[in-house]
Amino acid sequence: MKLQEKLNIFVANQTLLYTKLHNLHWYVSGPQFFVLHAKFEELYDETTEILDEVAERLLALGGRPVASLKEVLALATLKELPAKTIEGTEAVKIVLQDLKTLLADVKEIQVLAGENDDPSTEDFFIGYRTKYEKTIWMLEATLK
Repeated sequence: MKLQEKLNIFVANQTLLYTKLHNLHWYVSGPQFFVLHAKFEELYDETTEILDEVAERLLALGGRPVASLKEVLALATLKELPAKTIEGTEAVKIVLQDLKTLLADVKEIQVLAGENDDPSTEDFFIGYRTKYEKTIWMLEATLK
């Protein structure tokens, strides 16, 4: 797969994750509500930054980031979540699985960027890898 194609899938997944994190922020319930409500807000704010950086990088490379929900849903590999109350532990498991999927994509894009002699994109994705690895560790610790 070409670097620009993979970057566009990543943009689609970030857009979907942004909505999904809002969903969980609004509908999470249970004893962990206050902590998770704040954490999901932190994560969707971070997702906004990543989404914007990657979309602008894609434009700088001559690509065209997906910018409609129809395009996002056609490209995204993450799955939507229905709007309904969800218990905190289950919400953490959902986010954890999505971040593990994104971490695998980050690693693949990092390699593709290196193969395409694109150190700027590679650098972005090294940073994302660090963020996702830390967040995954923290979410896994929450489940113990």
